Amino acid sequence: MSERILIINPFGIGDVLFTTPLVRAIRGAFPGSYVGYLCNRRTAPMLRQNPDVDQVLVYERDELVSLWKASPLQFFLRVLVMFSRVRRKRFSLVLDLSLGERYSFILAMAGARRRIGFDYRRRGRFLTHRMPIEGYHGSHVVEHGRRLLRYCGIRVLDDHLVLRIAPEDAAWADRWLRDQGLVDGRRLVGVVPAGGVSWGIAAPYRRWTLEGFASVGDRLARSHNARVLLFGEPSDRPVCRDVAAAMQIPPLDVSGQTTLEQFIALLSRLDLVVCNDGGPVHLAVSQRVPTVAVFGPVDPTVYGPYPSDTPHRTIFRDDLPCRPCYHRFRLPPCPYERVCLTGVSADDVVAACEELLAVQK
Repeated sequence: MSERILIINPFGIGDVLFTTPLVRAIRGAFPGSYVGYLCNRRTAPMLRQNPDVDQVLVYERDELVSLWKASPLQFFLRVLVMFSRVRRKRFSLVLDLSLGERYSFILAMAGARRRIGFDYRRRGRFLTHRMPIEGYHGSHVVEHGRRLLRYCGIRVLDDHLVLRIAPEDAAWADRWLRDQGLVDGRRLVGVVPAGGVSWGIAAPYRRWTLEGFASVGDRLARSHNARVLLFGEPSDRPVCRDVAAAMQIPPLDVSGQTTLEQFIALLSRLDLVVCNDGGPVHLAVSQRVPTVAVFGPVDPTVYGPYPSDTPHRTIFRDDLPCRPCYHRFRLPPCPYERVCLTGVSADDVVAACEELLAVQK
């Protein structure tokens, strides 16, 4: 009898991308299996073209919280519908990467025999196989997930991230670039000055300076006759406007004008991406686009571009005893005015960009 498998990851873009080598390994170990993936609405488009995922299930915690506040009755009805839907799938194996307990509880009630996951802060009591964890540190997030697969007797043989672009999005990107006059052979450099949506109000604490991004954009435009494109979510438009206003050579501001799928398709056409630590760097890496990412409070050996053979550079202050301060999934208050980010020079970022662009000549 073939397995019916569910992978759970309700977190952000990078977190979901980091699981794609595991999904591929699971499909290879159980070729006739049914594989479902439960994620949030924002990351769901990244999985719909994944050849190893049969169905994407969407769960939005914030929507359920809002529903509870508006109508407890409607909340319970929604939860009952979700439970019935999961139960009908008859999942036999669950890989729970949520770090919580609600999912494993629901799957236990729905009859899933094997429930594998991390036992973070003793929240793994409803798992049948649990791995104690205090946080991701010492090795990359992908490596932590790889260890979970040992409970299934599975090895990850190919650890490259998987993110395919739908033909209609690829065609849209080609058409858009042609309409914008961006197919004249000039270098295309994408700058993503905001990012970090999944961090919520803490996102500004891992952003490099807007003046730094503006300086890098201008210098690359001059030295390589490059066209600079600014990218971001709709909520990032003020940040992108400020970067554009600070630049002497006007960029093309695309922030808030694309879907996630279109953004990925455009990224795949670029010669270089410059960004902060966050989802966009991992999207670019998945498309094998050279990237330069500025890291502040987060450890790039744990959350950085993966795997190491992709063309990327991470820029960070390695002379500060306080960094990386993001530890055990918590970002402490900063008494040093974010010197790990404000202390990164545009010269260092430009040098990394020049190195990667030189390889492409």
